[in-house]
Amino acid sequence: MEKIRKAFMVLLAVCLLSAAAAAGGETYVEQGGQIPDGAVYQGYWKNAYLQILNNHSAAIHQYQNRTIRDMYFNGREYTIPCMPVRMQDLNGDGIPELLFLEAASGGARGDLYIYSGNGSSARCVLYVPGITRLDYDEMLGFSIYLSTDSGNTLVVEHYQYETPWILQFFMSGSGRYELLNYLTIRGDYSGEGYDLYYRNGMQVSGDVYYAVADSIQNGRYSTVSDYFRTDYSGYGLETTWESAVNTLGGQSGRNTPAPAGNTEVYGLTIDKLATRKGPGTQYDGGGTYSVKGQYIKVLAKAYDKRNGIWWVKCEIPYHGEIRVLWTGYKRFDKNTLSLDDLPEEFW
Repeated sequence: MEKIRKAFMVLLAVCLLSAAAAAGGETYVEQGGQIPDGAVYQGYWKNAYLQILNNHSAAIHQYQNRTIRDMYFNGREYTIPCMPVRMQDLNGDGIPELLFLEAASGGARGDLYIYSGNGSSARCVLYVPGITRLDYDEMLGFSIYLSTDSGNTLVVEHYQYETPWILQFFMSGSGRYELLNYLTIRGDYSGEGYDLYYRNGMQVSGDVYYAVADSIQNGRYSTVSDYFRTDYSGYGLETTWESAVNTLGGQSGRNTPAPAGNTEVYGLTIDKLATRKGPGTQYDGGGTYSVKGQYIKVLAKAYDKRNGIWWVKCEIPYHGEIRVLWTGYKRFDKNTLSLDDLPEEFW
């Protein structure tokens, strides 16, 4: 029975390993490089990046609030914080691109977004789903770097023993990263066959595979992120959401107005908004609104002494009109909405 149990655990580990390794590369190819955020964010790149970070705040923080245990190095265990954001000039125009990782699929994986901006707008130029997994430890290695192979190209590489994958992109005339090479290996775990090598969906020999892979890897000239950090300072990219917001001139832990440049205050909702016509349950109800995950304009705050909680007054869009109602402050992501930003009303 013990032998059967061990064999089952080995098979399960292999299945998990294969799923983790294949997720990012195969999913990107299957989706045809589709970018879920097709918005064009108006404004100078710093203002546009602040809007983007605020719009993705909840999912970025879901990634950031994780820690990773790693036991590969020197037989010791390290607890590594997840760093979700980095700004680095990838295309050589003097303006840094915005890169971040956010948790997706119920927090089980980390998805990569890259945005590029200029003096008037910014937009997403690359999205790679599932470049790492967050639902189990030690199976997380990836690297992002610029490669001189075939020009100035970007590489996302996933290290997974016998089943790695490499995505190599080039910057197209449309300003988006387009796929140049997709390399992967299907490892033979039975010991009875051979590993299979693929380039852009076609099976190739091991010699061809490694010739292309070596050319890409040996051409690395600028590292964006590397899993194998010697100081264990962080897993992912470089810094936290709060630090990136501060660098861009925003306020850590507070919402940056959207659109940038005005004095209005917005907050990201984390639940449906159950409302009242005043700041407390003693006032008549105003209905419940399905606006979870949206930025809502917030006008004021009031303290409910009876229940010891803060309420906020919101402008809620409903069938083409705006309804001004009160809801509990707890229904907003506090990383995007600070009570300090709101005038107080006394009821």
